[in-house]
Amino acid sequence: MLMVWLVGMQASAQFEKLETGARKALAKDKPYRALTLTERALTRKGAPVIFHVIRAEAYNRIGKYRQAMDELRKADAQKATAEYRTNLMGSYTGLGQLDSAEALITPAIAADVSEEYLYRAGRVLALRGEWPRALEHFNAGVERGPGSARMVRERGACHAMLGDSAQARQDLDKAISLAPRDAAGYNSRGYYRYMVFGEYRKAIADMDRAIKQDPNYGFAFSNRGWCHFQLGDTAKARRDLALAVRKNPTNAYAYRSLGIIDKASGDGARACANLRKALELGFTGTYGNEVEELVRQDCASPALAPAPTPTPVEAPPAPPPSNAPDQPAKPRTNAP
Repeated sequence: MLMVWLVGMQASAQFEKLETGARKALAKDKPYRALTLTERALTRKGAPVIFHVIRAEAYNRIGKYRQAMDELRKADAQKATAEYRTNLMGSYTGLGQLDSAEALITPAIAADVSEEYLYRAGRVLALRGEWPRALEHFNAGVERGPGSARMVRERGACHAMLGDSAQARQDLDKAISLAPRDAAGYNSRGYYRYMVFGEYRKAIADMDRAIKQDPNYGFAFSNRGWCHFQLGDTAKARRDLALAVRKNPTNAYAYRSLGIIDKASGDGARACANLRKALELGFTGTYGNEVEELVRQDCASPALAPAPTPTPVEAPPAPPPSNAPDQPAKPRTNAP
């Protein structure tokens, strides 16, 4: 009996060590390391189900939302926990199921919610165009972790969409100073500080920086391509958008932009093909009905129902209709 007890204690200690290591890896934004450690745990007999929840978090971090959902299905015993629900929210968001994601957001921000919950809830609300509520969550997140570049970055986006260009600039610049090698910081600043207000050349400079940090960052290619189109360089626009969909084949907004460029170039057949592809990739569920309206208007066969397939969520939401930085934005649901 003593031997059995000792073996059990040793196994428990090993699982605790692996769990601590996986959580530390996620805290350092090393999701692949977390996946390795959780896989190591789950290959052992008697592994606690919490490893499936941690593994779901790692998959959410790298954009593999269906795999994250699969891990959560294996952890039913954890479904009442805040950590499980936060990861479920992330998976729903990544899959474009924003109604389901928003249903997991509590009416009021509790004092004991995690930083990850605040970030994910804020992102869902931002994608829904609920900028004041999103700002509340990011404010709480920045208060909880003032050194969190992603919280500061997303708060800056909210300020931009609510018309506070000065605060937006301050936050977006600070986010980059906190994480100078984070491609998302440059992409967000390029969009919210410059693209929102029609300063496309300055936006391109930030997208260039984002791509330099991460040559596989498809959303920066997508945004840069749209900037080139707005500046009249259709060839560069097409080249960037083609790279965007090659690097991220589920980028619904890149297909939307290609469709609009094709339409402007007089290629109706290709325009409709790209617009329908955007719908198939779940454009409407995340960004609104812009593409549906274009298809109804310009394409003979509607085929409007978007398929329930994964949709990325990194692209920032839509600009305000005015380019004047001192005018508040009117929230929209369409995004680049």
